[in-house]
Amino acid sequence: MYKHIVVAVDGSNTSLNALQHAASLAIAGDAKLTLVTVANPSEYMTLAPEFLQHESYEAAAIASGNEVLAEAGVAAKAAGVKEVNMHLLVAAKGAKEMAQGLVDYADSHGADLIVIGTHGRTGLMHLLMGSFAETVMRQSHLPLLVIRSVYREEDDEDEAVAGE
Repeated sequence: MYKHIVVAVDGSNTSLNALQHAASLAIAGDAKLTLVTVANPSEYMTLAPEFLQHESYEAAAIASGNEVLAEAGVAAKAAGVKEVNMHLLVAAKGAKEMAQGLVDYADSHGADLIVIGTHGRTGLMHLLMGSFAETVMRQSHLPLLVIRSVYREEDDEDEAVAGE
């Protein structure tokens, strides 16, 4: 059974679904669960500086990432996971760097499973938005559990509203 599970969280319904699966596995195997989120300052660059509540784009990304980790930590502990660790990565370039950061973290900290959620987008949306899960799969030698959520346009709208 797994002894150290790393799960990627970003606050979306998809990642919360992945977290629930990872928590179940951690509980069943008495495993350590590490929550990892990636703060990406470039996501905040569409905001005019006067709308930032922080001194920089990086500070805004880090603050948001810490909120995601805190909420996921509460959810994991509420599910009954005994040992929950949290880690925030900062990656400014894009999905490939973000995925590599997750893989590198899992490798260097002795994880034996990575759990991630995916929207399951196809076609044009996959081309435009890329696939974090696919990139992790290509870069990792560790076992990978991909929890697919059924993609619906309403999900994007719900997440966009939640993120505002």
